[in-house]
Amino acid sequence: MSTSRRDIMTITASGSLPPSAPVSVQLLDLLMGGWRAGVVSTFAELGVADGLAFGGLTPAQLAVRLGLERDTAERFFRAGACVGLLRQGEDNTLELTPLGRALASDDGSMRNFARWTGSTAERATWAHLATAVRTGRSPFAAMHGSGVWEFMESDPDTAAVFNSAMTELSKRIIRPVIEAFDFSRFGSVTDVGGGRGALLSAVLHKHPEMTGVLFDQPDVVSRALPELSDAGIAHRVTVKSGSFFDGVPSGSDLYMISNVFHDWDDGRSRLIFKNVASAMHEGAHIAVVEAVAGLDDAADKAISLMDMDMLVLCEGKQRTVEEFQALMSEVGIELVGVSRAGLQSVVEGRKVSREPDV
Repeated sequence: MSTSRRDIMTITASGSLPPSAPVSVQLLDLLMGGWRAGVVSTFAELGVADGLAFGGLTPAQLAVRLGLERDTAERFFRAGACVGLLRQGEDNTLELTPLGRALASDDGSMRNFARWTGSTAERATWAHLATAVRTGRSPFAAMHGSGVWEFMESDPDTAAVFNSAMTELSKRIIRPVIEAFDFSRFGSVTDVGGGRGALLSAVLHKHPEMTGVLFDQPDVVSRALPELSDAGIAHRVTVKSGSFFDGVPSGSDLYMISNVFHDWDDGRSRLIFKNVASAMHEGAHIAVVEAVAGLDDAADKAISLMDMDMLVLCEGKQRTVEEFQALMSEVGIELVGVSRAGLQSVVEGRKVSREPDV
């Protein structure tokens, strides 16, 4: 089937095509999705939204403000308008659209997530997806000289972008999670791998009778106090440091672990579950917050792509409820419910017996 120039012109910036579009055009549109994403990531990396924060500028003026080569910058700004980040205002000035404004450096930003997806660590590794599918192994170490987590330790600039990107995402899952799951049943909660405490802060803010433990790597929790203080809950939180591969603090009624298991294969995930179960008293609960596969056809469209990202980066995976149930049952935790929270779900388990030696 041939593809005419008119067919190609039906491709829009958003990738929305009429149902009658030829298959070749539909495929071309899918393949151009990577180009659109590249424009968005570069827009974020160059700080274009920040450059327009105080009003419209002409393309030439914006290029000067951002320190860009003028002719190339003007071509890039046209591409930014094509994907819906910019629009032409009066007197040839450029203005941000709502999408473009979401890439500015502010509290509601997605800028660092866009920068992360455009980084060499992320995007270049995706070029080797075929290798990952053939072998079941992440190509990250072969490309970059170490696994993804070791790479982050050796490259603080990339790590800073990645950590900020994860913070941006976590802020978007917090409200659905605290609305979907009944935390009021518990007097104390330990947030395992809780970062700087964004989710824990929201839980304790909503439930003033609760106390919490924030547990993560030393270099992570050492930066948590400002966020806990800003939330007004620092006096109700005990900060503890360590690795969940070595052990987890005991004593809480609820153990919360958010978007951790998808980073690890089944062997490492079993070890995390074992250590959490060892810390739980009989009757304590666990709340696993993840984008769970197999619950909703619409959500699975995004989750299946997230699953490939985990495979490429770290040999992790997005799991089904049944897969979580199997991992829990090995350590004496029974699955007692699943609460949907937008794209995320909360998989709840209860400790019913001493876990077997594994």
